[in-house]
Amino acid sequence: MSELEQQWTDHPRLSAWLAQQKAAFGDWAAAHPGDWDFSVDSIDALEAAVRADFGGVAWEDVRAAQHAPRLTVPAWYFGEVCVRAGAVWKVNPATDFEVGQWDGPFVGVAGDPMEDPDHEDLYEDDDYYPASVPVPELRDMFLKDPDAWRLRDVVAEFEEWGRDRA
Repeated sequence: MSELEQQWTDHPRLSAWLAQQKAAFGDWAAAHPGDWDFSVDSIDALEAAVRADFGGVAWEDVRAAQHAPRLTVPAWYFGEVCVRAGAVWKVNPATDFEVGQWDGPFVGVAGDPMEDPDHEDLYEDDDYYPASVPVPELRDMFLKDPDAWRLRDVVAEFEEWGRDRA
């Protein structure tokens, strides 16, 4: 099977990236004591830990770290919490793998028409399929008002989408 024929959720590049982040998580968690149980409640602690790690630096410095474990490992954790809320990990198999872009690892819901080459024709006007690219979610939280936007809001979208389908 060629790389282009690989599935969005079962792709060697995605599997390798996920395994690398999972392997590095123990060291990250040891440096950030907390209850890392993959619950929605742990997302507030994750957000606080990432904000503390990058406190006082310019957004450009956070962006420069988007390929470093300092940001990719907590992004993986965030994605894993989204998975437990109803998302699945995905990567576009037909494009270059770029962490921090839609071409790299992201979380979305199963059955999203995005995976079809003719996806524009498959969406209805009121269709909504939650998706998130975890690295930019963490990176860009420094550009957002923390009183108006939280990482837990992204997780809540997956939970709500699942409840609406039940």
